[in-house]
Order: sequence, then structure tokens, then C-alpha cells
Amino acid sequence: QASASRVAVSTNVACFASPPLIAMAVRIAQACALFLMLTPLAVAHRLGESSQRAAPPAPVGEAPAVGKDGAYDSKENACAACKFAATGSCAMYKSCVCYATNAFWSSVNVASETDRNNWHYACGNEGGSKYELCFSTTNTYQDMFGDKVDPNKPKCPE
Repeated sequence: QASASRVAVSTNVACFASPPLIAMAVRIAQACALFLMLTPLAVAHRLGESSQRAAPPAPVGEAPAVGKDGAYDSKENACAACKFAATGSCAMYKSCVCYATNAFWSSVNVASETDRNNWHYACGNEGGSKYELCFSTTNTYQDMFGDKVDPNKPKCPE
């Protein structure tokens, strides 16, 4: 009886593997292979289009000098450095809100500190309440750096 069931199974398998079904399976496999080969080409073509966008904007202002200690000597210089860095990149231009903080704190047992200005900038105030906003906006058509903008000619178009 065991040999009879084996024969029945092999007969059923042979029935499902008929030549027209095999040919159809081969065509489906070929279509899938073609799709998988062409998909990366289409993606690369789309990526190539996006890489042909306009050049990044020119930074606004000049980069202030950094002190010997690696910090800026005033809040204004730290804010100017933030603006210079952020306006030269569309990603930063669209996402950076400049804040500055003085990282100086008085030390115990130090007679006199010679450098009380140790200013740094950040694109956000997540560092805490000691970070102060660099630029305020008072007009509808201003960017995050207080500069006027033309809504019909964006600095960084989409």
C-alpha cells in the first residue's frame, strides 16, 4: 500500500509539471529577472536627475576668526559664524536656527581668569537655557537669519 501512495504522488507531481506550465513558469521567471535588472537602472537615472540640481548658495557674510582656545570672542562672532555656515548649505539653511552660548564659567581657586569669552554656536537650543537666540524675525518675508527674502525667488528652491 505504501508503494501505491508513492505512485499516486508521483503521478500528481507529473501532472502539475506539464510542458505548458513549465514554459509559463520560465516566462514568469524571465520577466521577474528583467524587472530586477532594470529597477536599479531606473533608480540610478532618478538619482542622476536629483544630483543635477543647482549649486549650493554662497554663504552670507564672512567667517569670523576663531580664538586660540577654539571659541569665538563674542556672541556676535559666534552668531556670524553660524550664519556663514548655515547659509552656505541648503540643508542647514532650511533647518538651522542659530543659538549661541558662552561656555565660560568661573572656577574655584583660580585667581583671575584671563579669557571670559568662550562663545560657541549651535543650530538649536537643545543644550539648555544658556543658549541665546542669535537672530530674531520681525517680518513675514524673512529667513531664520533676519534677512529679507523674496518668496517668488527662494534661496534654496525645492
